[in-house]
Amino acid sequence: MKPTRCITFAHCAASALLTLTSLSAQPTEAENTHKKLRVGIIAPLSGGVATWGQSIQHGIELANAISPTPAELFFEDEQTCVPTKALSAFHALTTQRKIDILVTSCLGGARAIAPLAKAKGLPLFISGRSSSEFQRAHPNALSWLSLLDSEGKAIGDLVRTKGWSRGVAMVSSDYFGAQFLAGIRAGVRELQPSFSLLAKEYSFETPPIGPEVISLLRQKPDVVFMMLSDQSAAFVAKQLRAMQFKGTIVLQSSMLQTTDQGARATFKGALQQKFALSDEQFMALRGKIAERLGQQIADDFVFSYDGFAALLKESSLCLGTQDIPLDTCLQQRMRNEAWRTGASGTFRYMKDGSTERPMIFKTITEAGFEGLR
Repeated sequence: MKPTRCITFAHCAASALLTLTSLSAQPTEAENTHKKLRVGIIAPLSGGVATWGQSIQHGIELANAISPTPAELFFEDEQTCVPTKALSAFHALTTQRKIDILVTSCLGGARAIAPLAKAKGLPLFISGRSSSEFQRAHPNALSWLSLLDSEGKAIGDLVRTKGWSRGVAMVSSDYFGAQFLAGIRAGVRELQPSFSLLAKEYSFETPPIGPEVISLLRQKPDVVFMMLSDQSAAFVAKQLRAMQFKGTIVLQSSMLQTTDQGARATFKGALQQKFALSDEQFMALRGKIAERLGQQIADDFVFSYDGFAALLKESSLCLGTQDIPLDTCLQQRMRNEAWRTGASGTFRYMKDGSTERPMIFKTITEAGFEGLR
């Protein structure tokens, strides 16, 4: 393109001023690199799973506090994983806070939000668990933790190892519970007919009562799998003990996120799905958070810590790339399937938006965990 010829002095001056104004309006690479990201986080900060939601908040805040490129954080409450609350939070964050990146927690809310985030070109991350079905439907989302159906399939491996013949699965009657249950069914399918499974769904607020538990025990199960709120699961566990249930109780990984000995005593001797953490790093981080808060928090903070630390690191590199949208750049940099190491152990972000993590089972004690199973 040929430069415009100046006809008069006034014309030349106006042309020069217009060029300077245009250039000054464009962010330089240095300005882009030092731009402070605005990140919105939707989590269950109140209600039945608030302990988990608060662990997400503290993990993200700690990662942000020690990052060389911290972001502006805006938290919104979705209560006990209520999708309509998550949608309201999404609209507040995108219209009022003008966020650059969104982090959600509960899978039901993420399912409602994912199409809207995609339409806006908004990078979307899930601090909780995802599923294969969800990732196929919403490939724009990246989960930091694991796939629920993978956790269910790990239970299938446990059933095979233990030689159990009958099981009962008690799960929440929401999308989260349905995906976990689908994984269990897939995991034990090849064990049939040597292993039979009875599944029941319950709301977070309404745990099964005596007659229902008695009915379940008539199946003479060797194992009872639970993916309920801690309060509901504790209610069931107490009933099982009172009815002299001699089998094994297995808790899904997101449950019992507390160090309270009274709460843990209810489940003493049960198994829980866990991830192989880097114990030394994990304990150091938990100590830092406890020092700041004056109390311990749920173990799940570590996944949000590692996920958010990786997000900030990759975002700082993406901001220096002016010709690629932030969402596209983050997908390329984070979903490279390379193994990473952090306080949450070893993990890798897959191209489909899932995360692979080794899983183990541990025995619950009042103070913590013992012996791998």
